Parts: sequence; C-alpha cells; structure tokens
Amino acid sequence: GTEVMAGPELRTIFIGFDQMRPELGHSNVKGKNPFKDVRVRKAFYQAIDEEAIKTKVMRGLATPAALLIAPSLYSESKDFKRIAFDPQASKKLLAEAGYPEGFEVQLDCPNDRYVNDEAICQAVVGMLARVGVKINLVAEPKSKFFARILGVGGYDTSFYLLGWTPGTYESYNVFQYNIQCRDEKGNGGHNNIGGYCNPKVDQLANEALQEPDQETRDDIFKKAWQIALFDDVGYVPLHQQALAWGVSKKVHVIQRPDNAYIFAWVNMD
Repeated sequence: GTEVMAGPELRTIFIGFDQMRPELGHSNVKGKNPFKDVRVRKAFYQAIDEEAIKTKVMRGLATPAALLIAPSLYSESKDFKRIAFDPQASKKLLAEAGYPEGFEVQLDCPNDRYVNDEAICQAVVGMLARVGVKINLVAEPKSKFFARILGVGGYDTSFYLLGWTPGTYESYNVFQYNIQCRDEKGNGGHNNIGGYCNPKVDQLANEALQEPDQETRDDIFKKAWQIALFDDVGYVPLHQQALAWGVSKKVHVIQRPDNAYIFAWVNMD
C-alpha cells in the first residue's frame, strides 16, 4: 500500500503591484497609478481571504504566509501575523484613496507554474469584486507569462501572482531579488517586478548582509520585513504551497521542504 506524505514547501506564493509607473497600465485609471497609494495596496490585501483560498482552492494543503519567506527559514517569523481579512475596512480604504466605486485592472497569472495558480487568481478576482474592484484575469502558460512580466519583457504587468524560493535559504535572497529598489533598466532587484522601493529597507537588508551574528541579523531583517510588508504593504503574501509525496508503506523517507530527495536517508522494510 501507499500513503500521502504532506508538508509545507519553501516556496511562497504572493501578489505584487506596479508601484513604479506614473499611470497604471492595463486598467481604466488614467493619469495616475492607484497602487502608489499604500491605502489601495492595503485595501487589496484586506479584500483577499487567504483562509478561504487555503480551504477551498488548496484543499488545506497550504500554510498562510505573513512574510515572503517560509517560517522554517526565518527565526522571527512567529512575531508576524497577516494583515486581517476585512472587506469593510478594504472598502473604506478605497474610498479614502478616492476610489469609492473601485476601479478596473488586469491580473497576470501563470496557469502551469505553481500549485492551483490559475484557481488562486480566479478566487482573488471574486474576492476583489466584492469590494468593487473589477479584475480582468489573464492566465497563460509560464513561457508567455515570464517572457512578458520579467525584465526581458519590460515588466509588462500592473498586478500579478508570483512565487519565490530563496536559493540561499535565508531572508537576504528575498530582499536582493524581489524587494530591493530597481530602475527601469532592471538594475537592482531584478525580480522586483512592481518596482517597490524604499531606501530604508535596502539599507537594512545590506546591513544584515554584513552582520555575522545570526540573532542580530534576524533582528535587522525584522525591521526590514515590518517596513516592506506592513508599513508599506509592498506585497500581499498568500501562502507556502504544500508538498505531497506518494510513499510506499514499506519506505521510510525524510521529506525536505525544498523538495529534494536524499536517497541516503531512505530506508526500506
């Protein structure tokens, strides 16, 4: 017989916004960019019910995320909680920002890269509709998706779903590629598709990079995470998707969250 071995993966799925262009593309807003306003970004965050995504879309196989890094890779993850799901607060923030009736924007999403990626985006479309935001979903194969939204395609997106696993298994990698300020040529955070930028965050990340003491280093990152994801609401973390392995009951194996198989660790009855 066989059984399913399930556990959290290191990859974090998240949503990002175009915060660089003066006018928001792929939308009905002209002459300005709503995503430059932190109230709008927070409104979108609070309109998204990650628990519902976990339960209904991921069928329980996801770990809701407060940060863009898995808890197993950052010692102070437990000190952070997601910004609360609150559609009424979302509507209020949109009204305060000048969008009482919401607005229209395109959501770019791969449909063959992450677990249930298109279904996640479809759920987000419905959730944002409840606060008056009309989302035009463009879900496409990863080959087209990444060619368009990454630097080679000129970061051609206004609102997008992405996933990231830090290759070095620590916070700096996330800041270096996804959060560090970049210019229009892609210098800086190459995968910072939306162009989020706060020099204070970059300063803290670089300070942490040079800090040899792990506890002090994590304390510095704590300040950077607080600014980037809670004060600035630069991104909307969703979850770490789960691993699911089919394993023979005669086989004993350790499941690594990076999805690597170490055959030296496998035992058989």
